[in-house]
Amino acid sequence: MRTLTVSLGLAGRNLLLVRRVPSVFIPSLVMPLFILIATAGAFHGIGALPQFAGESYLAFTIPMAATMGAGFAGINSGMTLARDLEGGFFDRLQSSPAPRLALVLGPMLAAQARSIVTTAVVFIAGIIGGVMLPGVASTLLIILFALMFAAAASFWAIGVALRTRTVQAAPIMQLVVFLSVFMSVAYVPLDAMHGWLGAVARYNPVTYILDAMRSAQLTGTVIWSETWPGLLAAAGLMLVLGAFALAPLRRLGNR
Repeated sequence: MRTLTVSLGLAGRNLLLVRRVPSVFIPSLVMPLFILIATAGAFHGIGALPQFAGESYLAFTIPMAATMGAGFAGINSGMTLARDLEGGFFDRLQSSPAPRLALVLGPMLAAQARSIVTTAVVFIAGIIGGVMLPGVASTLLIILFALMFAAAASFWAIGVALRTRTVQAAPIMQLVVFLSVFMSVAYVPLDAMHGWLGAVARYNPVTYILDAMRSAQLTGTVIWSETWPGLLAAAGLMLVLGAFALAPLRRLGNR
């Protein structure tokens, strides 16, 4: 209970920075919209490929934009932690009785809260563009995947922040999240990809996350055979990157 209480307190403090320093949050809100509009407009003709079976390319792009928004939310948590490290606030947390796990879970929960906002904005933009919500169960599933990816991205960014202890490491946080999304099935289905990019996408965990989200978005139903690989990939990312984030704190011991 103490871990949960401290985690929620740190998450609340993290979210307060949205009001105090809006420049931290606004890019994570604008970029998914920019990606959605630019991609759906520039690559609209790709939707004529047989692999799309006549589906709207805008609807196909919504899960990718939601995933990218969740990734930005995770990056923001890492950047906020890096600022706390530079300012000395995190050092005070380390010397306090706060559980070590809470120091990581707090920023992660804040990232998930922000990802809900970015996902909602992406859905609203899709509705304005003529794409309706796929149904309650499918919409909740897409939000769940966004939450899981936000957690994984925040663990990655937090791990980088704890190792570098500077906000100047933000480009590293961003680059890996960008590559993980763009080197997956971000723009076309796996069947339409060839060459080295297709080989990379096949082994990229984000591919399975996007496939599961798109199955829910395009069919309007939750198909277990399409969903479980995405859940497994997202859970695996959270587990591996969670260990990556916690590793620098182990030398401090548990409290």
